Amino acid sequence: MKIGIIGAGAMGSVYAGLMADAGHDVWMFDNWAEHIAAIKANGLKVEGASGERVARPNATTDAAEAGEVELAIVATKAMLTKAAVEAARAMIGQKTAVLSLQNGLGNVERISELVDPANVLCGIAGGFGASMVGPGHVHHNGMEAINIAEAQGGLTPRIEAVAEAWRSSGFTVGVYDDIWPVVWSKLMANIAVSATCTLTGMRVGQIVANEWAWGLSLDCVREAAACAKAKGIKLLYDDPIAWVHDFTTKIPNARPSMYLDTQAGRISEISSIHGGVVAEGERLGVPTPTCAFMVRAVTALQEKNRVHGAGSAYSAL
Repeated sequence: MKIGIIGAGAMGSVYAGLMADAGHDVWMFDNWAEHIAAIKANGLKVEGASGERVARPNATTDAAEAGEVELAIVATKAMLTKAAVEAARAMIGQKTAVLSLQNGLGNVERISELVDPANVLCGIAGGFGASMVGPGHVHHNGMEAINIAEAQGGLTPRIEAVAEAWRSSGFTVGVYDDIWPVVWSKLMANIAVSATCTLTGMRVGQIVANEWAWGLSLDCVREAAACAKAKGIKLLYDDPIAWVHDFTTKIPNARPSMYLDTQAGRISEISSIHGGVVAEGERLGVPTPTCAFMVRAVTALQEKNRVHGAGSAYSAL
């Protein structure tokens, strides 16, 4: 299958490396010129849970060089979705399946504004823990599952063909006729720790052990669970609080990507994770005060670090 990866960061690089190594015609598209140049020159080194390999996907900063693909995988951060899909238009034809494999809420809607909604697929990746070691070099701690569905619902030959492309590349794949219970169920993990770790500087295990920080986390989970219930979405577990506690105790030393982005002076996904819950709450009439606070507080810290640098001490003029 000819596959385009829109957004060649850590997760996109893992996908590209394993799919190319399995024999698929993979095109990585990103504006990170140093990364693309390294892949062209030396291949893409992938190490971690899938073993070690140097894969040879195609890589470009010009979508027109790739041409139309059968499957376009959008692997960018949520706030970059529209700009990335627009830049990758030369890869997306009338029959191209466009798979959103991203965190947070609202990504399918953003993509559906730019391409035929009937061609949009939705997915969730779980348990990868991927990070860039450097240009042309990615590491991942796991590869639990890729869960996918037609955004408009139902089981189709197309979604099965896409699932087979993932399976043939070594991924564990779940195919659903309704992806939203999976999306909201995974969202609880991000809601629980992303903002709290970012604001406090603590790792996941330290958050769980701190009753005040953990209280903030659980309030966010309760608000998100209330939104899911109001939408008529049944989570994949009965007790979101118990599930989140079990999940977080397995990764005590982890630091969420929101923390890493904020500390690096990058824009985080707070607007699509906690902000996504706030937006749903407003539509549904569900109060989300803790999530709303997290959006304001993390955004304030994010902008401080973007302007002045992380950990900076500065005086008023």
